[in-house]
Amino acid sequence: MDRVVVRRNEYRDSAFLMRIGRELKRVPGIEQAEVLMGTPMNRSMLAAAGFPPAAVEAATPMDLVAAIRGRDEAAIDAAGAELARLFEGGDDAPARAGAGDRPALAEALAAAPDANCVTVAVPGAYAAYVAHRALDAGRSVFLFSDNVALPDEVALKRRAAEAGLLVMGPDCGTAILSGVGFGFANRVPRGPVGIVGASGTGTQEVSCLLAHSGVGVSHAIGTGSRDLSREVGGAMTRLGLSLLAADESTRVVALVAKHPHAEVEAALHPVLRDLGKPVVVRYLGDRGRGVVDGVTYASSLDEAADTAATLAGAEPRTPALPSPAAPVLPGPGRLVGLFGGGSLAAEARLVLEAAGVRCRVPDRPLRAGARIEEDGNLVVDTGDDFYTVGRPHPMIDQAVRCDLIRTAGADESAGVLLLDLVLGDGSHLDPAPEIAAAVADARAARGGSPLAVACSVCGTDADPQGLTRQASVLASAGVRVEVSAARAARFAAALIGGAR
Repeated sequence: MDRVVVRRNEYRDSAFLMRIGRELKRVPGIEQAEVLMGTPMNRSMLAAAGFPPAAVEAATPMDLVAAIRGRDEAAIDAAGAELARLFEGGDDAPARAGAGDRPALAEALAAAPDANCVTVAVPGAYAAYVAHRALDAGRSVFLFSDNVALPDEVALKRRAAEAGLLVMGPDCGTAILSGVGFGFANRVPRGPVGIVGASGTGTQEVSCLLAHSGVGVSHAIGTGSRDLSREVGGAMTRLGLSLLAADESTRVVALVAKHPHAEVEAALHPVLRDLGKPVVVRYLGDRGRGVVDGVTYASSLDEAADTAATLAGAEPRTPALPSPAAPVLPGPGRLVGLFGGGSLAAEARLVLEAAGVRCRVPDRPLRAGARIEEDGNLVVDTGDDFYTVGRPHPMIDQAVRCDLIRTAGADESAGVLLLDLVLGDGSHLDPAPEIAAAVADARAARGGSPLAVACSVCGTDADPQGLTRQASVLASAGVRVEVSAARAARFAAALIGGAR
């Protein structure tokens, strides 16, 4: 049974919407609850998820849409009552920031005159306008919004660079400025390593690996994944590097990014070479080139973090995580990787192939409950658009990925599952039990055939989920836990080799 509620002129930011959605999913009998703004893309996503298009076709980008699916009318009514309670400010309701009493940007800046950065999390159609207004006020911008047109990004960043201001994004998932996390960020100590990141999960993994070695982060400046494209030309990467070069608290600089356009990369190398501080670079998907003109081009996020820690005067260390009580033994089948972080999926795939385990991205999306029709070893990014239609990202809501773990794990053509888990503020508050339950269900459906599972956990014990606590839950479920995607991939590669 479905019900769609449209609240007119009730704009809320994405963080608020995700919190409301999580609360509704806790109502007994609710199978799905999506709370979104009525943008054309979101309306299409809801229709693709099976909600009636006619119920939302009149919604505008400034209207809030709650789409609820439950087992019966009583569950739907209970969820509707909970929705109303949350919007009226009931116990533990998210702070209201909606129609009528929502402050305009100018009022927000007047209320916080010392703030030097504005977070923008509005629908993409309006994000560039709001970001320009923040630049008008002389503030840098953390642009969490996605679906911002490329010409708008180019214009914003050119203007910001001329003013010496940052535009971190669009679709910027992670930043840490003076110890304050933005978006999805882990709780790491402050220290001598500054990071410029055009990869959110890549930045998170490097910052956590540094923390394991006792090395803190001065600042982590996100840029958005398109910054190193030919069109944008690395505008914010260059500015971020120059800011870190001038920052007295930063002694070592790390650049983490999806591989740049060849022309941008060539133009960026002299900047890195002449920065005046030790520089480590990890271009995801690149096999590494060693030291070139004093710049270290690492072959993995692990190597980048270890090199940065060494340059900062520390000895790289790996925390001792809980281990399964029994050896993790593979079945005779293939490897299937189901990742929540796209950058970590790419990193794992590169490591697997270097170890002789050839993998590919499926030609067709995997579907829960359906036999895997693809041949060979597979690596899947479950944060891809297909898997998030009508749902939050798997770092927040693991329902789709857990269903795929059950499906792929129960299929005896698979002998090894490779997973990741990203902790930190903004992420699922207790993800490991859900993963452990999905693994247990998959093994129970195999009729005794062994299934090995390896999982990287990106996080620290200071994170709200707790690295050790999450790792303990996974280890108790017979999952091998590693602190990086590369380490988990190496372990999985050894399992596949042993099975052969």
